Amino acid sequence: MSNAVEIRIRDRLDDKWLTPSQRSVWEAIQRFDGPPHRVINIYGTEGTGKTFMGWFLERINYSAYSIRPDMYKPLLSRLTLDDVFPDRTTTRDLRPLVDKYGLQQIILLTRIRVDERAMPTFELRMTEDDLASFRANLYRHLQLTIPEEDYRNYKVALDRLS
Repeated sequence: MSNAVEIRIRDRLDDKWLTPSQRSVWEAIQRFDGPPHRVINIYGTEGTGKTFMGWFLERINYSAYSIRPDMYKPLLSRLTLDDVFPDRTTTRDLRPLVDKYGLQQIILLTRIRVDERAMPTFELRMTEDDLASFRANLYRHLQLTIPEEDYRNYKVALDRLS
């Protein structure tokens, strides 16, 4: 993803940027907000918008975004951790952070579904409608146009701008 475009997107990010699939996941997150759902999982292949969702959740002050757990309490009541290894041991090791930092919830962003049956999971995919929405948002907010092609993910589409 082009770093300059990424920064411009983050600077302008609000709910109007959400694609249909991302909006669906956002609505699901709100339904599973807090106890007993102390840890939830958003998963999807590379370039489906997981990191974008983390940025969005932080931008609207819903959840602090981080690549790894910090040694300090997050400023918000929820913590989104990106690129977490999706095994049972790792995710169970993160659960004590909820109590340690007094968090309402931890949101894990992973490439594959976490192997934990009791954990709510939400898959992000990129559909044709999502790509059309993404293409429209790039033009509407940044006056950028990506070539008409069938992209497999958002990163590939943005790389075409470079």
